[in-house]
Amino acid sequence: MAKKRCWKTSPAHRSKAARMRAMAAALLVLVLCGCSVQPPPTPTAAPTAAPSATPVPPTSTPVPPTATPVPKLRLGLLDAGELASGADLIALLDAGASEFAAAHALPYTMLAAPDVPAAIAARIAAGDNVLVLAGDGQGAAVSAAAAAHVAVTFIYMGQPAPAATNNLIVLGADGFPADELGFLAGLAAGAASRSEVVAAVVSLLDVSGRAYDSGFQNGMRVACARCKYIQIDTRIYAGLDVQQALLIRLREDEKVDTLWVAPGAGGDWLLEGCAQQGCSIVTNGKPAAKLEPAVAAVVALRPDLPLTAILDALWEERAPVVPVMLNAASGALQLQPLGARAALTAGDVSVVMDFANRLASGELATGVDPATGLPY
Repeated sequence: MAKKRCWKTSPAHRSKAARMRAMAAALLVLVLCGCSVQPPPTPTAAPTAAPSATPVPPTSTPVPPTATPVPKLRLGLLDAGELASGADLIALLDAGASEFAAAHALPYTMLAAPDVPAAIAARIAAGDNVLVLAGDGQGAAVSAAAAAHVAVTFIYMGQPAPAATNNLIVLGADGFPADELGFLAGLAAGAASRSEVVAAVVSLLDVSGRAYDSGFQNGMRVACARCKYIQIDTRIYAGLDVQQALLIRLREDEKVDTLWVAPGAGGDWLLEGCAQQGCSIVTNGKPAAKLEPAVAAVVALRPDLPLTAILDALWEERAPVVPVMLNAASGALQLQPLGARAALTAGDVSVVMDFANRLASGELATGVDPATGLPY
């Protein structure tokens, strides 16, 4: 008979077996209950707070204030003395430059300049980059300044005129054309005369004087083919008695009823005396207040118009049209009929202005040779 084999276990083995039985029992319970083993929960992050309704401005470096923009043009007008070509011309230039500056919000300064080089230096130091200089006898000073300051544009009006350069523009190098000015005055005088006798105070000693005279006669005959013309040189009438005698002869003997005095001819006393005795007169530029009641027409001298055209070109950064002429075509010479004492009727004004406009357009010529001042 075989012997039974007995296994003996140590306490460690018995403990291990007990643990295995316990785990098996626990697994059996889980299976029977339909439960599953869940992994340990994952830690949840703390909830983020909702953004505030009021935005918080980001932190940044303060922006410095914007600098005032530098104007493209800064204008100056220097009054360097009288202009023999006409009264009130510097005032007209001032008005034109001032209006242009105001329209474009530009700085503008006008001042008297007894010391031209010092005045130019002061204005350039102040920042002016366009300088208008008006006054006879300053051509050398403005030429030197233009050569020394090539970044500044100089515009000069005066006689004698210097040579133009890239930055020096001469406003009317030859002044107002004598033949055109005389022609326009003659148109108005011929149309205004009712006695058909017209007089003009003109000196014939130089080319400009002869051009005034020839232009006046041609203009007068366009408006009044039958008019008689009397030319007077007042330099030979010295002394009050002689002047009074001349005035009486013109009014009572010659029946002159319309008078014009050429620029520089020195006949202002005759113009005033004739006006007081009932003459119609034609003036160059704005008349004196005491003469206004007798003025039939004004040959307006408007250098401000070509000046404004130059400033417009500089503002638009294009080259100005040169040479700049002070003539009818540029608008610097204009006929302005006033019809004093009904001297010019509406029909007269229509005819006169038609010829004046044709002269400005180039369709009509004065018939005077500028080189000699004589008719063709």
